Amino acid sequence: MFSLETGSIIVIPILLISLWVVTRIFQSDEKSAVKVLWTITIFILPAIGCVLWYFIGPRKENSTQNSLYFHK
Repeated sequence: MFSLETGSIIVIPILLISLWVVTRIFQSDEKSAVKVLWTITIFILPAIGCVLWYFIGPRKENSTQNSLYFHK
C-alpha cells in the first residue's frame, strides 16, 4: 500500500510539526498539568493532537491589543 518513501514523506513533516508544537506548549504560561496533558495528546495522536492544539490549545494574550484598551 505505502512504500517506505511515501511513509517518510508523511511522517517526517508530522514529526517536525509535533516537536515544534511541544516546544510551544512548554513555552506557554499554562499550568504544568495542562502542558503535560497536551504533550501526551501530541505523542499519542500526533496529527490530530497538533490540529486540536492549534484550534483549542492555550493562547498567548496579544500585548498590543491589551495596550490599546488600557492606553490613555
